[in-house]
Amino acid sequence: MKLFLIISLLFATSFPAYSYPSNDSPWAHRSVIYFAPTIDEHVKQFLLETLKNDCEMMDRDVITLVITEDGYTIPAWVKHEFDLKAMYLLYGIKEGSHTAILVGKDGAEKLRWFKKANWEKIKQTIDKTQNRHDETQGRADPCST
Repeated sequence: MKLFLIISLLFATSFPAYSYPSNDSPWAHRSVIYFAPTIDEHVKQFLLETLKNDCEMMDRDVITLVITEDGYTIPAWVKHEFDLKAMYLLYGIKEGSHTAILVGKDGAEKLRWFKKANWEKIKQTIDKTQNRHDETQGRADPCST
């Protein structure tokens, strides 16, 4: 996880990083980063929905992070490993906003939304990628009932 965020910061600030083919997959997972002013009802709802969609997100190799302006993070170690203000700047997060970003395995931003997550759209966005197509080829959906 630390490596992913470090690499993300390096790629976002380094022009040569953009010269690599976008179909390469340097990371083993996707990320959803939820930025908020503080832990409030929107963050709690997001975390609840994350639990409800846990199987689908695990199957899609998605990890979730919550970062608040007042320094609270989930998981807690994130605040010790990264400059949270730099994360806000890197992703262009406006002060006082609830903003979530889906970052693909290629390190690129795939989707951005505010306050309430549309989990179907998140899954569809991931499922449309070539990486996801390659991951699911020839195997059953482990989350189907």
